[in-house]
Amino acid sequence: MLNKFTSRPINIPIKSIGPGSQPDEEKAMTIGVPDTVETYIRPRAPEISDKETATRCRQLFIELYQEMKNWNQNSNAAGPSFALNHLDPATLNLVNQMLGEGEVSIIIKLPQDNFDEIRIQESIFVGVWRVCYYKDGKPISDQIEVSAIPACVPEAAYLTSKEGLNPTKEDPEAMNSPAILAELNAALKSWEPGAPAKTFNLSHLPMTPADNQIIDTALGMGAVHMMSRGFGNCHILSTDVRHAWRIQYFNNAPTRLMILNTIVVCGLPEEALASAEDLQDSVLRIKELVEWVTSSWELSSVELS
Repeated sequence: MLNKFTSRPINIPIKSIGPGSQPDEEKAMTIGVPDTVETYIRPRAPEISDKETATRCRQLFIELYQEMKNWNQNSNAAGPSFALNHLDPATLNLVNQMLGEGEVSIIIKLPQDNFDEIRIQESIFVGVWRVCYYKDGKPISDQIEVSAIPACVPEAAYLTSKEGLNPTKEDPEAMNSPAILAELNAALKSWEPGAPAKTFNLSHLPMTPADNQIIDTALGMGAVHMMSRGFGNCHILSTDVRHAWRIQYFNNAPTRLMILNTIVVCGLPEEALASAEDLQDSVLRIKELVEWVTSSWELSSVELS
């Protein structure tokens, strides 16, 4: 006689495997980081209306090359500079296209009798700057300046700043700002020309709105605003306090999230300076440019040593 067995449910959990059997993984939510790097791109040779204009444009770059080649960067002598106000519109238009726009832009708000704003744009040749002075929104001076950074930048930062932090009020909501300001004040007092920069990374500290307000008040706003687009977006701001700079990095997302917020005690931030190697490289690139436009525009040959 056969035994009868009753069927019981199996309590062992069974999981499906294979494609489509598992839930989608959650995507990590992270702050974007800079994902583009600007590199040198030689400008296209624009069409020319006449060879006389092209020759004048080329001559400017020949003189720029010769002056840069002969300039001793290690001396205290100022770098070469060339006034552009005298150029006719057609020649100036060609010069603009040849210079292009590089990584660093600078705006200086400095009310003076003869000007109130300076707009500076680095060209595609690192260390070759376009410096334009304005009064009431109208251009009054236009020049090329060769240097690690135009001389008007440190001068404006110095003239519009003072020694020591601005006074602040105590706030019970503040957490880290009192300690930060105490250390910052000590760094400012001990800093001297040639000393290494001292960096305070605010992004690594818990900061309340009261902390941020206190630091903003202590530093104030200066006259110089620089932006470097070499890797992401770096904003460099002078402050009311001499030798204290605010340097902030933003990502390339449409919302422009800040990914690094620092205070740096130094003479000039290295992020905005053209290095000696960059300046030497620009000399070679300008020589190549002259040779290139000579061929493209079918101009008379020229020998560059």
